[in-house]
Amino acid sequence: MSNEEFVFLAEDAMEKASPVQIASPVSAAPWRILIVDDDSDVHDITELALDGLTFLGREAELLHAYSAAEAAELLKVEENIAIILLDVVMETSDAGLRLVGHIRETLNLRNVRIILRTGQPGQAPEMDAITKYDIDDYKTKTELTRNKLFTSITTALRSYERMQKLEANRAGLEKIIASSNEFLSRRGLRNFAEGVITQLSGLMDVRPEGLVCAIGNGEHLDLIDEHAQNTQIQVIAAAGRYRDMIGQDLATLQSDEINAALHECMTRKETVFLPGCVVLYLFVREGYALAAYIGAPKPISNLDQHLLSVFCGNLALCAENIQLVEKLKHRAYVDELTSLANRTTILDTITSLLKDPGQQPNSLVLIDLQLFAEINDVLGHSYGDRLLCAVGQRLSSVLPDCIVGRVAADLFAVVGHSDILTQTSIAAIFAAPFNIEHFELPVRVAAGSTELNACAQTALDCMKQAYIALKRAKSIGFGQIIKYDPELAAITRDRAQRLGDLQLAVDRNQLEAHYQPLIDFKTGKPCGVEALIRWRRDDGELVPPVDFIPLAEYSGLIRPIGNWVAREAMMMARRLHAEGFDTMRVSINVSKVQLGADDFVASLTALLEDTGIAPEFVELEITESACDMGIDELEILLHRIRKLGVSIAIDDFGTGFSSLSYLDRLPVDKLKIDRCFITPLDDETDSSRIAELIVPLGHRLGMQVVAEGIETAKQAQKLAEMSCDIAQGFLYGKPMPGPELLTWLQNFTPIAAEQ
Repeated sequence: MSNEEFVFLAEDAMEKASPVQIASPVSAAPWRILIVDDDSDVHDITELALDGLTFLGREAELLHAYSAAEAAELLKVEENIAIILLDVVMETSDAGLRLVGHIRETLNLRNVRIILRTGQPGQAPEMDAITKYDIDDYKTKTELTRNKLFTSITTALRSYERMQKLEANRAGLEKIIASSNEFLSRRGLRNFAEGVITQLSGLMDVRPEGLVCAIGNGEHLDLIDEHAQNTQIQVIAAAGRYRDMIGQDLATLQSDEINAALHECMTRKETVFLPGCVVLYLFVREGYALAAYIGAPKPISNLDQHLLSVFCGNLALCAENIQLVEKLKHRAYVDELTSLANRTTILDTITSLLKDPGQQPNSLVLIDLQLFAEINDVLGHSYGDRLLCAVGQRLSSVLPDCIVGRVAADLFAVVGHSDILTQTSIAAIFAAPFNIEHFELPVRVAAGSTELNACAQTALDCMKQAYIALKRAKSIGFGQIIKYDPELAAITRDRAQRLGDLQLAVDRNQLEAHYQPLIDFKTGKPCGVEALIRWRRDDGELVPPVDFIPLAEYSGLIRPIGNWVAREAMMMARRLHAEGFDTMRVSINVSKVQLGADDFVASLTALLEDTGIAPEFVELEITESACDMGIDELEILLHRIRKLGVSIAIDDFGTGFSSLSYLDRLPVDKLKIDRCFITPLDDETDSSRIAELIVPLGHRLGMQVVAEGIETAKQAQKLAEMSCDIAQGFLYGKPMPGPELLTWLQNFTPIAAEQ
């Protein structure tokens, strides 16, 4: 052993007057120092020199490696090595420097401090190597006296500790970010609160034991008023030994320590660090806060306190976002008015049942409140909303095992076992009236149902099937409940096909206006024509009006079709006048759908102006179903039409809402007796007497009477004897296109004398 290697002993004897710190036993984990040198005496001398010393209040634990290769293997398995005392020259002249490169670049140990030692000053590393490999110090072994070695190690340990804190800080922030992301995936306040306990415990490196409290019921939270009495704090999440406290009010808990800590936190409205625990205050927004109690057996370091402060800020934002997500989720799956399931939830439920139907068959029922629009109009929308809520509550209470939802304005859906959702049970639910605002209102419904089975591909298919059945029920009348069958689907598909064809017919100008003559019984001469619509397909086939007019009314196409027919008819009247038939009037059929348009009178006025026809030569034929819009409204509308100079006729009289009261009120010029009362005149049956009553009735009310559907001379004779005013039917002329009508008029011979 050379003299330089005994320098520690000599210096120790010389410097007794200024001894280094000798530590009393400490509880903190010792610093781990690795000695790497190929000379075993250096290991012994260094161990002797550091014996009994403490560094920054902690002892040192020495590890030994006798070559660079051995050190490299040891560093793979040993953790938390703070300092490496490294010889430069070992297996090779640059073995130490090579090991430094391996430590920094391969093992990626950035925090460990390295002090190079060498007994050969000529082997000193270059300056760029010291910088590149982050070497703390370089000493020759002769320079490392005991005090100098202590100083170098202490300085290096301070550097190591700072770097460790920075890394811990960075790791903590990464944990915060990861925790925040994890929170955003949680659903609901309770899940969020459970996550707070888990994430805080991980951040503090303690067992997940704690609880989270909220003021009130956990949904509408108020901050504690320090002057308020008997303020309740409810436990909404708990873990570890506190798990049985969930749902309890804090006042009932048998823990004065927890009570006091949480009250202090919520009263001070800030996080508090107390012996044995930490209580985090999470302020989200005004009137909304949480408190998280976490057990902490060890004191919380300043670094951890700082991290927890940052973490609380993130948690507050996450909590607010979760509340926002919950609101959005509520709106996405719950009907706001009734708090029932909405259409999305019903579809999701059906999808689940299609995947896993269970032992019993299930059904979907769609229930429509009939005349709901009228209830809204008469009693007000507020009353209508209360009625919808009452219907939802009754369905839910009577059918507790079913999923009840509102899928449209006045359309409810029920999903449940088929043996519960029968026609009888649905009808029974609405047998009793609804008492709303001290007013009993009977409610009639139409319903359509379908069974949920594997034959339906999707939930939407099931919804469509039930809706098809519902439409069928509504078309039949009030109070009908219809079950879906494939024939209904075929009817619906056929209607959809015909509707598409009708739209194409409008676009391709396949519609034609035909005209049937009207004959004055007194003169035997034509006095006008009725304009009738015909649909001629590409193959020349004529589609009967009965097959497409109801479809046009149902779809709303009747409005553009009706406007087209009216324009054609008025133009035809102008042409007839130009051809010398200047007394001819034109009758135009108008559906109740057209009459219901807000701009009907304005459109009629525009047509009269555009075509240039005098209004007195135009007559509108309406059916008794027009009274459905309300007698008062209809009376006002007809008076506006009459002011234009246009006359009005009631078509198909006797087949609909035949009320003498409305006949007396409405400004009507003509009554048209339906053909069903004309045909019996041939046989002189009891039905023939209806015509005998209608003719004098019309005259009594100041109206002319038109008989339509006359096919025989006997019918015409009897009507003439009844003093009927105008005749129409195949006996005189069939409906015909405009050019054919002109020819017919030019060749017509008066027949009044024959009658």
